[in-house]
Amino acid sequence: MTRSEESHLVPLGTTGWAVWRDVVLRSTGFPADTVRPLADPALAAAADAVEDTAVDAVEAVDAYRAEYARAAERLSAAVREAARTPRFREAVAWQNPKLLRLCLDKLAAGEPRNVRGRNHELTVAGYLQRYGLKNDTIGFVGPVGWARWTGDGAPVATEVGPGFLARRTVYFEIWAIDAVARALSDDPRVRPWLAPRLFAAHRLAGSALLLPGRDPVPLTPAESELLALVNGVRSVRAIADELAWSEFPELGDPTAVLAAVESLVERQLLRLDLVGTIEAHPERTLIARLELIPDPEVRAHAIAMVDRLVAARDEVAAAAGDDVALEAAMARLGACFEEITGVGGERRPGQTYAGRTLVYEDTVRDVRVALGPALREQLAGPLTLLLDSGRWLVAEIGQEYERYLTEVYERRVAQTGGPQVPLASILSLVTPQLYFNVRSLSKPVRRAVDEFQRRWADVLRLPPDARHVTLRSADIAGRVAELFPPRPLPWPTAVHHSPDFMLAAADEAAVDRGEFLLVLGELHLSFNTMESRVFVEQHDDPPSMLAAAEADLGRRRIYGITSRDVPGVSSRVAPPSALLSPGYTYWTMHPEAVTPPAPIIPAADLVVDREGERLVVRSRSGDFEAPLAHVVGEPLAAAAINAFKPVARGSHSPRITVDRLVVARESWTFPAGELAWAAVRSEPDRFLAARRWRLAHGLPERAFYKVPVEDKPAFVDFTSLVLVNTLAKAVRRSAEQENGAVTLTEMLPDADGLWLRDAEGARYTSEFRVLAVDLPARDL
Repeated sequence: MTRSEESHLVPLGTTGWAVWRDVVLRSTGFPADTVRPLADPALAAAADAVEDTAVDAVEAVDAYRAEYARAAERLSAAVREAARTPRFREAVAWQNPKLLRLCLDKLAAGEPRNVRGRNHELTVAGYLQRYGLKNDTIGFVGPVGWARWTGDGAPVATEVGPGFLARRTVYFEIWAIDAVARALSDDPRVRPWLAPRLFAAHRLAGSALLLPGRDPVPLTPAESELLALVNGVRSVRAIADELAWSEFPELGDPTAVLAAVESLVERQLLRLDLVGTIEAHPERTLIARLELIPDPEVRAHAIAMVDRLVAARDEVAAAAGDDVALEAAMARLGACFEEITGVGGERRPGQTYAGRTLVYEDTVRDVRVALGPALREQLAGPLTLLLDSGRWLVAEIGQEYERYLTEVYERRVAQTGGPQVPLASILSLVTPQLYFNVRSLSKPVRRAVDEFQRRWADVLRLPPDARHVTLRSADIAGRVAELFPPRPLPWPTAVHHSPDFMLAAADEAAVDRGEFLLVLGELHLSFNTMESRVFVEQHDDPPSMLAAAEADLGRRRIYGITSRDVPGVSSRVAPPSALLSPGYTYWTMHPEAVTPPAPIIPAADLVVDREGERLVVRSRSGDFEAPLAHVVGEPLAAAAINAFKPVARGSHSPRITVDRLVVARESWTFPAGELAWAAVRSEPDRFLAARRWRLAHGLPERAFYKVPVEDKPAFVDFTSLVLVNTLAKAVRRSAEQENGAVTLTEMLPDADGLWLRDAEGARYTSEFRVLAVDLPARDL
């Protein structure tokens, strides 16, 4: 068996690329028609008639005003119905239970359309468009589904189970268990039984403690003796027993040892707490630590606290599917949590995707999809051209960062006069340009993307003012090969890229007839998007996923463990990865966010040096050496993940189709400050102005838009009063940003191209998340 014939891989033709056999099916948990009641074609027609010169202007305006009044009533009825629907209420309860009382109950009771009522309308509309049209993977509003590439059979074959969900699982948010751990850690009865821990980024070196980015901390002989006994397992009392026989008998008393440990904790040289790292079931690890307490009374008291919270969590899980029972169970869980911790049961109010509540639910959709070789063949040609260019782009990004890191290194060498610079010192200077930012690209990445787009412009040679451009992969393959030649990969995980694609077809029979389009969603560079806990936890065989990752990366991956405080770190998604191998190398300069299955190299032990033309990282202890780009490959990959933007954003960009793959959807970009219609105060006049603006620019009725004040795209239907209001509000907020712009993108697939159905035949939006593997680079 060759590497390309491994069981977890399926070749993409003879291109040198392969894909994992397992494919994630991301879909909505509500049918696409969920949003339909917000649309109002009659109002839109009446508004457009006002602009029709063939119609009497006065009569048209009067007709529009009358229709607007009726539309406002229809909207109130639609929102009121949604606010009363048990399944919608349950979905909101999982994410923001306060809204049930503060918003949904008021609308359900017939709240008038005053300022507050209209704001509540916007809230409900926002949730409806997200639940019905956005392929978010969260709870039952975005269940995980699974597909698989096959060697034979139809292009697409779906097996839908009798239930919408095959599995529901409720997990604690990590911050909630952290709060319980801190409360127990501060309990005077528990504290003497805790096991002190060194920070993973620190290294004890005799009479000094080495810290990343700081001068060594000198230790007294007693402190050195104490810290030498700290291993994360011995409790304060056990350390006192050991020290009773040392040359410091005064530390043989548990009270004296605890005081000495507390002093080191205050200086941030030691940890004395039960707080764990990020994982799927942190409560289990907390209980396991508590079970090590020798005192039976203290142990039973502490475990009982956690058991109470777990029981309350289990009540929440049992209430799934019943919005009334769920709300009550959520309230009991919140009260239990607050009683134990003294902390409120919500954090980061008002933020999106922030893990606000105490628990979250992830689910598996009751569906299996087989993707046959005919579909893979249609995808392979154009997708591999994109992947080839993505490989080039990652190498270009690596080169830009190499220049940048070298400049920083040379500045530090000039300041210190020595060739070795602590790794932490380098990273402290480059951090603003090193990490993932959902709203913008770093300067090194931006420079690489500019050249990437220039080269793609030479490949595509788009005609001016075109709306739709169709190309053949065979016709552009030569230019792609010339302009995006293979280059050495800058870090190990660059063998992986994660494209998402959608299938636009009326149904499976249409796909069989060849009546379909493939639509590229995003292509995440140098990153395995399947390594998030949300996917690993919901897979039938998680160990097989780790085995696949290990087969691709071998022992080459060097994993820099991030801080828990870095944006993007959460209970569900990577980082940190849920596919960590004992064969990888781990290092950190933070209180670590994950407990890896192998030792951690402390950043305090790592220095950067020059070896010829490249920078290398070495450990002071002499047992580790690797290129700097490999060592910081994880944050570099995170910085590059959203860089695949082959077409520069302009005022208008055409739809670009290569063979059957739409590689770019038609889009329009406008300076937010120039959209005067959004600032019109009168609602009926604003809707009229929005319709006039849409027609003037040839915009579709339905589109997604992206604004700088939101992390995720949102949906607009220009026939909908409330969705136009939502867009107007986003435009006004964006106009307050420097160079704030609004980009609208055609909805593709649209309602007539949604092939995924449930057991009752309702249509759902969906996308396939694929992992592509660069075989030639992997097998070097």
